[in-house]
Amino acid sequence: MTNDNEELRLSELLILSALWMLFGFMVWYYLSAFHGFPARIAAEAILRELLGSNFHQIVVNPEQHFLFQVETTIPFTFRDGTTEALGFIVNPLIFSYGLPLLFGLVMGSDVGWLKKIYILLLGYVTITMVQIWGVVWQSLKMLAFNFGDQAHQIVQDAGISDTAIALSYQLGSLILPALAPIFVWVLTNRRLVEQFVGWGADQIEAGGTEKP
Repeated sequence: MTNDNEELRLSELLILSALWMLFGFMVWYYLSAFHGFPARIAAEAILRELLGSNFHQIVVNPEQHFLFQVETTIPFTFRDGTTEALGFIVNPLIFSYGLPLLFGLVMGSDVGWLKKIYILLLGYVTITMVQIWGVVWQSLKMLAFNFGDQAHQIVQDAGISDTAIALSYQLGSLILPALAPIFVWVLTNRRLVEQFVGWGADQIEAGGTEKP
């Protein structure tokens, strides 16, 4: 009976989390310009430190507010023959989709409201750090590989190697956004996880000292 109850509770958690996650995705998208503000300011400061006078600023795209518009002072000749300061678009949401995922898991769990708020705040800080990492390294990746030799040379002169860019960009776009919300939820819901797994910390310690 215990296993059946645990499976039922796990099923309830998954269903509730999925429903809350749908609501979370709507809130996350429509408030993206607000919750992405710290990441934009921090990424701007980091890129200015790395690229110096070759970097100008990061602003919100006037047509789609959930996008960042990265502006540099690097002259770039476009296909129509005009030469202007190079600018490009970065989508910060591809690095922060863990927010609605974490929101669904937290709201679907049976912990108290104070702990829910604590987990969400911790998750927001963690995922914002992931978003900053992603925006910075995607910007450097685009400058190094998408806009010709001049932009590439400027990035190299800043002491940033192609290998570091490739590794950090892959880490920031494929691994960290998916793992960050799961790590935050698991580490802050240890007892709930142990209940579903059916193996507590005391059992692990006992098993480690058990002689064969």
